[in-house]
Amino acid sequence: MTAVGTEPRQQEVLGGRFVVEREVGRGGVGIVYRAFDHVTSMPVALKVIAVPGVDAGEEARFQREGRLLASLSHPGIVRLVAFGQLEEGTPYIAMEWLEGEDVSVRLRRAPLSLLESLHIAASVAEALGFAHAAGIIHRDVKPSNVFVVPADDGPPRAKLVDFGVATAEDVRLTRTGAIIGTPAYMAPEQARGDGEIDARADLYSLGATLFEMVAGRPPHVGPTPIAVLARLVTAPAPRLSDVMGDAPPELDELLAQLLATHPADRPSNALVV
Repeated sequence: MTAVGTEPRQQEVLGGRFVVEREVGRGGVGIVYRAFDHVTSMPVALKVIAVPGVDAGEEARFQREGRLLASLSHPGIVRLVAFGQLEEGTPYIAMEWLEGEDVSVRLRRAPLSLLESLHIAASVAEALGFAHAAGIIHRDVKPSNVFVVPADDGPPRAKLVDFGVATAEDVRLTRTGAIIGTPAYMAPEQARGDGEIDARADLYSLGATLFEMVAGRPPHVGPTPIAVLARLVTAPAPRLSDVMGDAPPELDELLAQLLATHPADRPSNALVV
């Protein structure tokens, strides 16, 4: 049995079903392991809280992510395997194991072609459209949350991952002034800490992600996250044609719509991508 704040040893069985193989990622309060699930006989990505004394809000966030993923079954969204609590009460989420790399890693390794970028963006748009139709806003769409899975035939598949700060549209989880998201990709209304955020914030983030896939940099850049936030709330996003002279006109216009400062000026849904 592993207590909160301690790291499981390799080959230790958690929750009576998950055999930990190795650590693959770590965030503010959680760690993600590759583990073998004895129930499904498949590898999974096992996400657990691993910080001693974590507050109840973080535990509730874990449970909320599990419930939201349980309501979403789409080929462009990472599939939930199980969620709940381990024997000692530590929350966990087990998701399908994905072979491949996220877009941020892919861009560091080599640029994406325009066709690859558009295919990935279209896949994410389909996933967002499904989530939005179910009343769920991701709130943190960015390259590192888009996972590219190689396919045996045809182009690679894209999967939207990490619904840790996602919320239902009809639930107000954060007070006005709280900033949720990642500065280089969040919508201006998120940067301002507006209390009401809807699906159009995800469309802005999708636009910022596509902008980086094509241009090699996000729309707003700065030496620090605070500098990026300042530019985000005081200046409109640049046109793709401003940083990429040979940008296709149709793509330039699409990104201008997705990256509009005011939500009302953006497309009403993800089907436009």
